[in-house]
Amino acid sequence: MKVLVVLSHLMTKDGTLEVESKARAKLAIDKFSSNKYDYLITIGWAYRDDCTIPIADVVKQYILESSFINETSIIALTQSRDTVGDAIFSRKFIEPKFTIKKINVITSNYHLNRTSEIFEFVYGDNYIVNVIGVDVESPGGSDITEKKSLMQFRNTFSGIKKGDLSEIFNNMNKKHPFYNGEVFEK
Repeated sequence: MKVLVVLSHLMTKDGTLEVESKARAKLAIDKFSSNKYDYLITIGWAYRDDCTIPIADVVKQYILESSFINETSIIALTQSRDTVGDAIFSRKFIEPKFTIKKINVITSNYHLNRTSEIFEFVYGDNYIVNVIGVDVESPGGSDITEKKSLMQFRNTFSGIKKGDLSEIFNNMNKKHPFYNGEVFEK
């Protein structure tokens, strides 16, 4: 069983994917269409105040309209609010349903290192994490933003054992501002 996870980026208020999200979705289509994967997971919540549609659903719809991938092969997970949530919620979904030892993730080239570290921490040593980056123009200041976000991740999960999903999930709900009520509702 092989699973491909595509991380979302941005969309407009009317639910149109922006360039980077489309690039990620197109790469997911190419990879999935090579017949190396059984399931494609799209991921992301309804993050816009002016739109109630989860971006995972928009990416799924874009892939369905842009490919011949069967709808039953695409799973939209709508709980995650960031890369940490992407890793946690994808593992919480995958683990009880599939027997896999390798997780394949699509993101953007400038986001590779942070995505790799987060997914490797969340999935632990029992999984091989393979992160593929689509070549997009890095947003201004992305190096600083990525480093700052990675330091915040490390601080938030300091002292938690790599791969201990229960503790990682509990800690996210207590300490991560996107999930503990500080920035967004719980």
